[in-house]
Amino acid sequence: MTRTQKSLVGKKVAGTLFMDVKSAFNNVDKTIIGQRIEVLGLEADLIRWTMSFMSDWRVKLVLDGETGEDYQVDTGVPQGSPAAPILFVTYLSGIFEVVEQAATGISGLSFVDDIGWLAEGKGEEEVAAKLSEAAAAAMEWGKNNGVAFGEGKTEAAMFWRKTKGTEAKAKVIGGEEEVAFNKVATRWLGVWLDSQLTLKDHHTTRLKSGRNPMARL
Repeated sequence: MTRTQKSLVGKKVAGTLFMDVKSAFNNVDKTIIGQRIEVLGLEADLIRWTMSFMSDWRVKLVLDGETGEDYQVDTGVPQGSPAAPILFVTYLSGIFEVVEQAATGISGLSFVDDIGWLAEGKGEEEVAAKLSEAAAAAMEWGKNNGVAFGEGKTEAAMFWRKTKGTEAKAKVIGGEEEVAFNKVATRWLGVWLDSQLTLKDHHTTRLKSGRNPMARL
């Protein structure tokens, strides 16, 4: 938010593209994460532990009380394990350097499987073009690393000093879909972000959600 507000003070506009990683924990590849933690310079003991942790997994399906045969699993990290979020974030960390180098002026931010790309420019067309470059680079990285993004879950938000409700006509090209900038506040990580970053929509929404339980008491 700080960077975006600085852009607005500098009479520029900013835009964000929000992407959701599909089936996040299930697609972590053992070989790729091994390469990634080596690049990050982790200690040899930790690398060996990670490779051991992700080896020799087998699963069984239980349906109506009947247990099927067990099968070897080569990808994914077990949800519920304390190590799973750390391993996934480590796995995904490679995308940011690639996208930020491929798309000029782009910076990335993520929380587990939710990724946001931020761009600024003199107008909405410039911002949309930069975010389109980021989307293309992200999808290319995903294709090479076994990561897919949820279709229909990609959102774009424009931030500027224009009157609330002003609609951006430019669109972000994300793969085979065109993503229009949201006309209303965008919810990301539990925060409602309006186009002027006043957070009034967030305040109103949270206040309403708090009043409803109070009314039932």
